[in-house]
This record gives sequence, C-alpha cells and structure tokens, in this order.
Amino acid sequence: MDLDSLSTFSEFASVGAFALICGVLAGLRERRERRRRDLDRISAVPWQFISALCSMLAIICLATAAKVYFAGG
Repeated sequence: MDLDSLSTFSEFASVGAFALICGVLAGLRERRERRRRDLDRISAVPWQFISALCSMLAIICLATAAKVYFAGG
C-alpha cells in the first residue's frame, strides 16, 4: 500500500465518520422533534432529510474507504 492510497483512504474515512456522526445527531434531533409536548412549536429544519442524506453519504464514503484500503496491496 503506497502513501497516495493511504491518504485517499484517510480522507474518505474521515468524511464518512463525520457524516455518520452528523446523521446520528440529526436523527436524534428528529426524534426529539417528533416527541415534543407543544405541537405548535415546529422546526424549520428538515431533520429527517438531513439524517437520511448524511447517512447515505456516510455509507458511500466508508464503502469507498474500505475499497481503497483492501484494494491497495
């Protein structure tokens, strides 16, 4: 494994980890919004969409990082 593929792996892995953390936090925020007591206080942020988008980005980036890691030999 050369240094170029290692840096590509670390870039994809770090972006994937960050997107995964953002997706989990957005999912928790969306759950909190669904379970609110005052139904008139709605959020202007589409937390479900952000959670889904970040989760898809995390899956793509982490899968690409795994491919780069295991293909380099």
